[in-house]
Amino acid sequence: MGFESGFDEKIDVIDLIINVLKDHEKKLDELVSRLEGAEALREPQTDIEEEEISSLEVPTPRPAKRAPSMGADIKVELRSWTEFRDRSEGAKLVAFDVDGGHFKVSAVSGGVLYSFQEEIPRMEIRYSKADETARIDTIDINKAELMLAALRGQLNCGLLLEKRDLETETPDGNRVHKMVYDIDPGTARSWLAYQLSVEDDSILNGELSI
Repeated sequence: MGFESGFDEKIDVIDLIINVLKDHEKKLDELVSRLEGAEALREPQTDIEEEEISSLEVPTPRPAKRAPSMGADIKVELRSWTEFRDRSEGAKLVAFDVDGGHFKVSAVSGGVLYSFQEEIPRMEIRYSKADETARIDTIDINKAELMLAALRGQLNCGLLLEKRDLETETPDGNRVHKMVYDIDPGTARSWLAYQLSVEDDSILNGELSI
């Protein structure tokens, strides 16, 4: 009896262990099934996300806006009209302006922005009258070398000026004769077109800059 009871107890323990292992196996199977199910659910989402990501259009960065290029990389200021005319002949773009009492011209030619300017004369004559005669007291001009240009009404570069004569009287009874010179835009454009051998529509009333 003692041996059999002891053997039965061992069998019972083994059965218990086997049952426990079976329970663990079932639980492991359930866990594996759950993991597989979860993985199966995740895979389609991953595919969708990848498709969505791949379908997204990534905007191409736009280049920074730049000022319109005139094809000029360097600027040269010339003091001689003859040299400016020779270097700017046939220029693709020309501009002129009157600024600060100066006639200014700029032109783009051969990758260079050439510029030229000439001062416009200003002259004032003070005189006094005695009976039918007049005596000149002073002649004031902005620069002595502009005297010839003022007397002939033409810039040294050859551009004709428009002259306006103004008469005023001073408190002491003397007279002041002012000669004011202007530049007509139409005259300047036609003159530049002839001088530089360019079309009128290639000449702007303004200023060019790099």
